[in-house]
Amino acid sequence: MSALGTLNQALTRRRSNPLPAILIGLGLIVTAVFTVIAFLEAGQSEPVVILARDVPYGHQLSADDLTVVLLPRHRPIQLTGIASPAQVIGQYAARNLSANDLLQPSMVTAQSPAQPVYPNGETLTPGMVPVPFSTETIGPLTHHDRVNIGFNDPSGAADVCDRARSVAEGRTPTVLPPDTPLQPRPYACRLLSGARVLYIDSEAQVAYLELTPYQSHAIWALQAAGLPIWGERYSSDAPILPALERLDIGQLTVEELTAPVKPIE
Repeated sequence: MSALGTLNQALTRRRSNPLPAILIGLGLIVTAVFTVIAFLEAGQSEPVVILARDVPYGHQLSADDLTVVLLPRHRPIQLTGIASPAQVIGQYAARNLSANDLLQPSMVTAQSPAQPVYPNGETLTPGMVPVPFSTETIGPLTHHDRVNIGFNDPSGAADVCDRARSVAEGRTPTVLPPDTPLQPRPYACRLLSGARVLYIDSEAQVAYLELTPYQSHAIWALQAAGLPIWGERYSSDAPILPALERLDIGQLTVEELTAPVKPIE
């Protein structure tokens, strides 16, 4: 190749490839289009129903109880709500509802509730009664737990607990050390085990327990007698413990005190 040819090639401008610039331009256009679409979508809203005033449990909803507000179409699923008041007018509040609550399908029922429903959604079993019980002796509690209930008898009167069992288990009411004068000794007695928790009022430190009418009557009788009542948080899948189980300080044994919990079969 001659020197003249080499010089001509060096002086000749190379034609640039337009493809990269075209792709970049298309990318910018597509991004701009999607940005505009997203902006328009975000600005769209739809109606949802909220409570115009407080509504008590079991109340039949009317148009005056409801109002409509607009929320963004794209929102968390928890805020889906109900689009039209016509869908719920005539239905019943499944629990106490508050003004400005976003109405959800679970908050209403087509039939007038036959049994009390608590704010956490728990329903009282037919034939049972709710009993308020202080949680001060229990500590943190949820409605998934169970509660054991017991009482203390400072007087040591054996008939309150032991004679109620009619000595059916074949053991003396109170075990006393040798050469100890027979006298009443204060004790604790477990009244019942595994009571279901319906609802907890944290501010009042009160749990509402589901009991049979007789169990409820027994609680009121203990309170009338002025006996201190205590509770234990208990697992819902744990075995039921014996009722009217008495224990005083003279009955403690190292073997039972240190024995592990028996595994649940």
